[in-house]
Amino acid sequence: MENLARHPYFTEWTDPSSGVKSFVLTKKLAPLQQSFYFTNSSLSADEKYLWFYATYPPSPVSTHILGVVGMDPENPFIQVFPETAFWDASPLITPEGDSVYFFQNKGVYLFQLGGNVEKICELDDEYIDGRYLFRGATHLTLSADGKYLLIDGQVGNRWFVSVGDLETGKVEVINEFPRMYNHAQFSPTNPKLFSMAQDWWTDPITGRRGSFDQRIWVMDTEKTFCYPIMPKEWVGHGSDPCHEWWSRDGKLCWTDYNKGAFQFDVETEEKLHVWKRPLCHTHCDSTRRFWCADQSPYKWAKEPCQVLFYDAKTEKETVIASGLPLPPWSRSAYHIDPHPQFSPTDRYVVYTTTVLADVTLALCPVRQLK
Repeated sequence: MENLARHPYFTEWTDPSSGVKSFVLTKKLAPLQQSFYFTNSSLSADEKYLWFYATYPPSPVSTHILGVVGMDPENPFIQVFPETAFWDASPLITPEGDSVYFFQNKGVYLFQLGGNVEKICELDDEYIDGRYLFRGATHLTLSADGKYLLIDGQVGNRWFVSVGDLETGKVEVINEFPRMYNHAQFSPTNPKLFSMAQDWWTDPITGRRGSFDQRIWVMDTEKTFCYPIMPKEWVGHGSDPCHEWWSRDGKLCWTDYNKGAFQFDVETEEKLHVWKRPLCHTHCDSTRRFWCADQSPYKWAKEPCQVLFYDAKTEKETVIASGLPLPPWSRSAYHIDPHPQFSPTDRYVVYTTTVLADVTLALCPVRQLK
């Protein structure tokens, strides 16, 4: 906690119910400052930089731009970068920490501190074939060997998943679907394996709403398999899986809105029900012993949203934030959810908060929770 307590841009806040301390980023450059979507860390691996999404309502969500905070309390800085307007929740910090991949227009760009922006790879015009590109890259991930980026998206009335070669800049579309598949994510341990999610969708021509029966799918880049991991479960009929991610040791994890958090071994098909209670977005640390979640931003208009911590070994649950006030801007329009995530070193739970500065980031030191 020491560095954050000395950092001039953060203000210590104690939850009135649990007594747990968080440090809120109260230095503001934008009305909305949000943590990255929970599958992609907001803190660089060395924890020198805290990256965030910045938005200026009533600008649309498509004008999210990148911002960064220097975490050294002796040399603090905060900046936003208008040249980095990105689609969806695509930004991904590079292993070096001082640069970020993001998707815009037809391709992936790399932004480096200092202002350099470089195009890394781009969808082929022959594939787009005059169709409208509605979106690209729900959230970018790197293959385990560091050679490829996984890129999903929607073109016309079709959805696709593709891989971008970091060396050649070529993007290869490896599957196209007549319904929405999104949230594509590489396994962190198997460079050929990735997951995808079926999701609610709207046909861009008819406007008709489409549902789904199986949420979580796995596929390989060599196109030898594509299957749902829970073929005997029917979404909406006793099963409501959502918000999946890969643990750092290669387990596929997800939340069930009503049942809680699960982990799954793709090789053995062993499924473990870890945290048994209603949850929304969930994440785990590198050991899979400690978990965090929000519950539930979807009910925010009726009741305050919580951020929670869980020890799977002792089954102890601790409240990080007992009641976040409703954001002053539309939650759904700007995707304002807490989206709690463990930092790369497991030192912090990083989340979006509304307790002190409208909408901004907070870091909760984990050691006080154990």
